Amino acid sequence: MPEECSLRLTRRYAEPPAEVWRALTEPASLERWLRPGFDVPQREVEPGRVLELDWRPPGEEPSVVRIELSDAGSGTRLVLDHERIEATHGMAAMRFWFAALEGFPLEAR
Repeated sequence: MPEECSLRLTRRYAEPPAEVWRALTEPASLERWLRPGFDVPQREVEPGRVLELDWRPPGEEPSVVRIELSDAGSGTRLVLDHERIEATHGMAAMRFWFAALEGFPLEAR
């Protein structure tokens, strides 16, 4: 079994959790900020709060992405955990998520 790594990113958005949730889950929004045409089966959903996905990039072993939202007073705190990443793909995953969250349809602050 190859060595694995994980990563955690935290972002804050000015929008309320319900709006961030819509941006995370509506198909048109996913196409804008994730990977167009990339199938991401959902493992767990707690509407408005938790989204867990099976992550299967081409040429890589499956991994798990978990996104949790919480109220941050005047906005939303988003925590993204990506687990079971093949260590040889760890830096590429980090670059991908940094870029994806920067391109997220909402402005990070």
